[in-house]
Amino acid sequence: MVAKSRTQSEKKRESAIEALDSVLDSKFLTALSEPSRIEVLKQVIRHGRADVSELSKHLDYDRSVISRHLSLLQEVGILHREKSGKHVYYQLNPSAAIQKFKFILKHLEELVSICCPPSDTNTSN
Repeated sequence: MVAKSRTQSEKKRESAIEALDSVLDSKFLTALSEPSRIEVLKQVIRHGRADVSELSKHLDYDRSVISRHLSLLQEVGILHREKSGKHVYYQLNPSAAIQKFKFILKHLEELVSICCPPSDTNTSN
């Protein structure tokens, strides 16, 4: 009986680890790991709906670099993209970004509860 329970526990732990691995290896976190991309994101947040021309006035990057960063941030769901004539405007997609962070947190909490449960004993040093 104990061996079967342990096996189920091990399976649950492995499943939680795999889920967290997929979250931590996601393009979403990769998008947020680049400092220059974070600077572009900050400018979008500061200015609201903006195109590459507007953002380039406040950043020391080539327009092509800004455009690539914006595209990746849009691809992972952090930004919303809207085309109007020749212009492409970007703005924060707060609900999608928050959902992604909640998803990461859910899997992290699940893994912690399985792998690192609180200690029931008090230790004195």
